[in-house]
Amino acid sequence: VALVAGFGSVNQPLILAGGTLIFAAATLEFIHLRQIRGGDAPSSLKFYLTGVAYLLLGIIIGTGLWLDWSTALYIKVPLEAHIHANSWGFMSLVFAGLLIDFIPMVTGRPFGSLREISLIYWGMTLGAFGLVLGPWLGGSLPPTVVGLILHLSATIWLVVLMVRALKKSGKLASAGGWHLILSYAWILAPVLAAPLILLKFIDGGPIEATAPQALIYGWMLQFGIAFIPTIARRFFLKQENPPLGGCWGSLVAANLGSVLVWVSIYAGSARGTLYGIGFALYALALIHPLKELMDIARAGLNKLEAV
Repeated sequence: VALVAGFGSVNQPLILAGGTLIFAAATLEFIHLRQIRGGDAPSSLKFYLTGVAYLLLGIIIGTGLWLDWSTALYIKVPLEAHIHANSWGFMSLVFAGLLIDFIPMVTGRPFGSLREISLIYWGMTLGAFGLVLGPWLGGSLPPTVVGLILHLSATIWLVVLMVRALKKSGKLASAGGWHLILSYAWILAPVLAAPLILLKFIDGGPIEATAPQALIYGWMLQFGIAFIPTIARRFFLKQENPPLGGCWGSLVAANLGSVLVWVSIYAGSARGTLYGIGFALYALALIHPLKELMDIARAGLNKLEAV
């Protein structure tokens, strides 16, 4: 709340206060996660730990955008470094951890071997490091390209393992499985566009300004549509193999919205119209998962009353 208020009024004390509070909360979460380490710790734990570490870095860079810390930290392109730390570092690793934890619950099958999971972890971790280091050094190509290759390879491998588990369990007959699969098309889209930007084939400015919206709503929103009802069913209704959330309508709306947001980048005078329709479709995509959560809450309350 302090950050939102600070950004809106460009109030540096509020921005510093908000950034400090979020940094403190993330630090406490990191400490808590470290205390779980041990022989019984899940293989996903390292994804969560490293993801929160990248979040801490993203908070420092992001807060510093408004307080001129970039000069002191020698960050040449701070906005890009901030986005990469949060998206390719924090969210990518945390989402990978969630897949490793919950896909076996949903499908009744292991996600992958320990070796495969370990290689995916290192590919994502080192890839994110290169993608943060590149803009930190002013768009340096070697760390950026190496990071891009590592992160892209690890992400594709993650998706292949997810598709294999969903297919073998028959979960691709439901919209929820496709929500998860297609969500990763929208994290791969800006990654695949990156070489064209780096090689100057296309202007990166419009993409860098707009693509994060399709990334957030095409990737993160769809991931949440599939997983949040699943998590709620698992922990509130105690279902052993909860179904994934979403419906065919939410699947079409979320992906069509992302298509329109991307098309709007180079749509000229139609840009605003397409962008607005895209966000209206995102809103429609939320209707079914919100209804699911209300039904889960109602069922949970009925169970409590029965007890």
